[in-house]
Amino acid sequence: MNHAFPGPTRLICLDAAGTLFRVRGSIGAIYAETAVAHGLPERRDLADVLERRFREIFPSMPAPVYRPRARVHNDRIDRAWWRLLVARVLEGLGPLSFADFFDEVYAVFAQPSAWEAYPEVAEVLLDLRRRGLRLAIVSNFDARLFPVCEGLGLAAAVDAIVIAADVGVAKPGVGIFHAALQRFGLQRAGALHVGDSLEEDVQGALAAGLRPVYLHRDWDSDRAVVPRGLPMIRNLSELHAMLGK
Repeated sequence: MNHAFPGPTRLICLDAAGTLFRVRGSIGAIYAETAVAHGLPERRDLADVLERRFREIFPSMPAPVYRPRARVHNDRIDRAWWRLLVARVLEGLGPLSFADFFDEVYAVFAQPSAWEAYPEVAEVLLDLRRRGLRLAIVSNFDARLFPVCEGLGLAAAVDAIVIAADVGVAKPGVGIFHAALQRFGLQRAGALHVGDSLEEDVQGALAAGLRPVYLHRDWDSDRAVVPRGLPMIRNLSELHAMLGK
C-alpha cells in the first residue's frame, strides 16, 4: 500500500522489537537450552512447545502497571512481569531450578547477541537522518533495550530512546508518545510512528495525534485485515515513498 503523507515530517518514532530487530533464532530455542541447563528434562519438541506457549501467553498478559517517572520501581515491575510470564510458559513441564533459570534467561535477552537487526534497518536509519529527520525509538521494551540498541548500533543511529518504564506509561497510552515529542520540542502534526502492533503502535499513535504507519513484515504469508486507509509497509525501506522525498 502506497500512501504519501501531506505536509512536512520532522520526527519519526519507531517501535523496537519486531520493527527494528528480532530474536536471533527463536525464543523457544533459547528458553529450552537454558531450561535444560537448569534441570528441565530434555525432549525433542521442547523448543517448539516453549515457542508456542510463549506466543499464546505473551499477548494475554495484563500490561505492567507503572508509576509516573519512577524508573527504579518500574524496572522492578518489568522484571516481575517477565518472571510471571516465563513461569507460565514453563508451568507443568517438569522439575527446574526456576530462580536460577530465570536470572540467566533474563540476562540473555539483555545481550545484543540474542538479537539481530532487520537487514534494511541500518541503511534506512542513516538515510532518514541524512534527510534531516529526527529519529526516536519509542518502545514498551524494558531497560534491557539500552544495551541491546547499543550493541546493535541502533543507539548511535537515533536521537532518543524512550521506554515505558522511564515515562511511566506504556503504549498504547498517549503519554509515551507525548514524551517523545517533548524530547524534541515538536508538535504532533510533524511526527509519525512506525510499528508492528495495530493496538500498541497504530491505535496508540492515533490517540496521541501522531500519524501511524503499520509495519507488517509477514504480509505476503499472513494477509491480516488492515483497517481501510491505514498506511502500511512491509519493510522500513518503503518509508521513502510515503515521505515523498
